[in-house]
Amino acid sequence: MRILHILIMGSPVNTGIDWSEWSRVAVRLMQQRNDDFVRRFALKGRRYEWDLHHAVLLFPSDIDTVAADLCVIGSISESEGTFLWAWANDSLPEESKRGLDHVREFGRVNNLTRLIEAEWPGGSADGLEMAAAAARILDAEGVWVAPMNDVTMYFALRNIRRLIV
Repeated sequence: MRILHILIMGSPVNTGIDWSEWSRVAVRLMQQRNDDFVRRFALKGRRYEWDLHHAVLLFPSDIDTVAADLCVIGSISESEGTFLWAWANDSLPEESKRGLDHVREFGRVNNLTRLIEAEWPGGSADGLEMAAAAARILDAEGVWVAPMNDVTMYFALRNIRRLIV
């Protein structure tokens, strides 16, 4: 089903979105895009690091460094059993959340509660689904999942490029 909005008195009115189908397409799309960039840049098993203040994910090696602009989508807390959107996380630098307002607006326009509620009960499957949905809305080149102890962070990646060292 296509997303269709009608403007009435300057306000978008949702004519319906099949979230299950839309979300499945987003997951398939991101799986394809991830497979592509990981293969293209030979990133399987490669060390990575991120800098949230510069909103960049780096894959350094002795030969080159692959860089990607990142947008933090959100995080899952295993101990709390919740998903938290990055736009609601004040501990993250604003630079690392650039563009995420489009995801929230998409949720508002289409009345998609999971895209507009700051925090809700969820686990890793929910985090992956939100990562794929946000990346689809942002037309990202892929997503990256970064587990750290109790928290797993989800990033949308754009402008993936090789830097010569």
